[in-house]
Amino acid sequence: MFFHEKTYDIDELVKHNMHIHTTFSGCAKPEMTVQSIIRTAEEAGLTMIALTDHDNPEKINELAKNRKIILDELGETDVKVLVGGELSCTGIGKFLNDEDHDRQMDYKLYTMNHFHVSFWDQPEDKTPRGYAVQMLKMAESVIKMREADCFAHPFMPGYIKTIPDRDDVTKAYTDNELGDIMEKATKKEIAWELNTSAVMRYPEFYHRYFQIGKEVGAVFNVGTDAHLLCNVNSKQFAEKLKEILL
Repeated sequence: MFFHEKTYDIDELVKHNMHIHTTFSGCAKPEMTVQSIIRTAEEAGLTMIALTDHDNPEKINELAKNRKIILDELGETDVKVLVGGELSCTGIGKFLNDEDHDRQMDYKLYTMNHFHVSFWDQPEDKTPRGYAVQMLKMAESVIKMREADCFAHPFMPGYIKTIPDRDDVTKAYTDNELGDIMEKATKKEIAWELNTSAVMRYPEFYHRYFQIGKEVGAVFNVGTDAHLLCNVNSKQFAEKLKEILL
């Protein structure tokens, strides 16, 4: 598992971009070849990146095969490259891939909030509170059932299409609920992502999330969810992250 010593120094955290998609993700642009990503990371002075392509309901357990292809393409670089995946928790205790498959990833980045896709479970209670509870329960099932390294854009409501004001979802979490789930994850050596686009879209919530995480001793990783080369350089977001989080 990948789990570093906790730090709340944004300048240190942005040296690692732990959420990047290659052309193996259908949503990534053609420019996102492995070599182009690595070259961009080198130019930016990043010390570590994680390649985290999406899994696919039509190609279950496919990421492990793709990982071998990517490893063959890496070549020599001073950047530490983890070849992992953005792995789907599609419902409470429900996962897209077999557990043995997911263990093969260098970096296991689990997502619980892709509510916009057809194979994702929706809560029975489709209120903001209902979605908040659903995501908390899904996160807890990951903690209990999988060897995760980090949560991708956790609690971010942007993929919920049925709620007119998605900020209502972020307001539906209590501080105690966030603290409890983050503490449980930390005990299992699971980090929490500071997803740059999510932080900037929901600044009030992610300021609260970061402050609560510091209180309970959570570990944070920065990820840009890059689908374009211009977003590989996580350092460019440092000042904005400081402005919102600190």
